[in-house]
Amino acid sequence: MISLRNVEPTDAGWIFEACQDPTIQRWTRVPRPYLRTHAEEFVRGGTPEVHKWVICAGDEAIGLIGVHSITEGVAEIGYWVAPWGRGKRAVTQAIGLVVEELKSSSGASSLTAVIAEGNVASRKSAERAGLTEFEHRADGCPDGDEFTNAIVYRLDFSHPSS
Repeated sequence: MISLRNVEPTDAGWIFEACQDPTIQRWTRVPRPYLRTHAEEFVRGGTPEVHKWVICAGDEAIGLIGVHSITEGVAEIGYWVAPWGRGKRAVTQAIGLVVEELKSSSGASSLTAVIAEGNVASRKSAERAGLTEFEHRADGCPDGDEFTNAIVYRLDFSHPSS
């Protein structure tokens, strides 16, 4: 069972370990090298995310998902899963949980994820969660030390009637 919980100060250790992973460093904007102080700053709230959650499989922390921004009703998310949590379709489930949270509390009417064309695993996770290709951007995402073409995935949702 996949669940989300708020990030806590005690998460710095496993976040630091996870961010040593070459795949996370390749496809995300985490600092390189990723130091323990980066993880400590992240859990203290020293990053600009609107919301951020730990993705859990049972009681085990396996990844992070966050809303980077909400602009004109569009929430942009980012996510990663540690090597020990891959293969569980955790991101697909986590995106669904984030959508439910956003519908009930944020004023967002859609969700986007900007994903590098070559990041097949992340693209499949977004598609399984119901996001579809919305637009293509040149040099929109990291691929290691370079920037590469990106695909913006989008999911529109409606709010329940009040």
